[in-house]
Amino acid sequence: MKNPVIATRELVRGAARFHDLIYVISKGKTLVKDEIAHTSVVSVDGDDWADGVDTAWNSTAIAVARRPSEKMVLVGEDGEVATYVGGKSTKESLKPAPVMIRNAREIGGLVFACGMKRQVYKRVGEAKWVAMNAPAATATEKAGFEAIDGYSETDIYAAGWGGEVWRFDGKGWASCDSPTRVVLSAVCCAPDGSVYVAGQQGVLLKGRGSAFTAVAWAEEVTSDLWDLCWFRDKLYVATTTALYTLEGNRLVEVDFGAVGTPTCQSLTTAEDVLWSIGRDDVASFDGTAWRRYE
Repeated sequence: MKNPVIATRELVRGAARFHDLIYVISKGKTLVKDEIAHTSVVSVDGDDWADGVDTAWNSTAIAVARRPSEKMVLVGEDGEVATYVGGKSTKESLKPAPVMIRNAREIGGLVFACGMKRQVYKRVGEAKWVAMNAPAATATEKAGFEAIDGYSETDIYAAGWGGEVWRFDGKGWASCDSPTRVVLSAVCCAPDGSVYVAGQQGVLLKGRGSAFTAVAWAEEVTSDLWDLCWFRDKLYVATTTALYTLEGNRLVEVDFGAVGTPTCQSLTTAEDVLWSIGRDDVASFDGTAWRRYE
């Protein structure tokens, strides 16, 4: 019998808290079809699926805060925030209200959220957020951040529309040189010292500081790249239908073994376990074998 969560919902994005606990944003298929705003966060804890937080607003941004206390943080498109830990949920909000939040990431233990108009918010305490936006776009310019990551609070990268990549050095934002104009949807500040950025049409960039160049990847990988994650000295790259690792300057498809290839899109890691979340699947990799949660 198929898991009722997977049967009735679309999985969107996840954030791992432990090696055996992940929070996943899901959307009810019927509610999506009827264009009803909502978000349902479910947890996969060991072998158990459980409902966590249900909201009447849309969200694609989720992360796990490690400071000032450890908890899941869900950020809505319009600035609504729900936190969750130990079965208890609390409400927060972003001020001033954002245009549209697109993603969130834990950096240095704190949660950062990013969105359109190059908006960035930093969660500095319980129910305390500060805006730290990059320079706003002009009235005729469509610009915004789809992804954010950083090595520390003073070395942060954000990327998004028009191939833009920006860097925050602790004092202010500066635009980086980028060789593309496609929408960029993922940023990974990797332990190898390089920042990787990925997006539409198989575009994968690599750089650090003020400049980025395209990685020469296998020409057959032209699908949109949705997420990046560093795990056990390798960069993992997700499309909606496959997962790859970057080997030199080529993308090599991951062999999931006996579990078969799941749907993919979102990647997250905690306690030396890599998690992959796709529209219909949650899978984890401990460095030896893959497991699909059904």
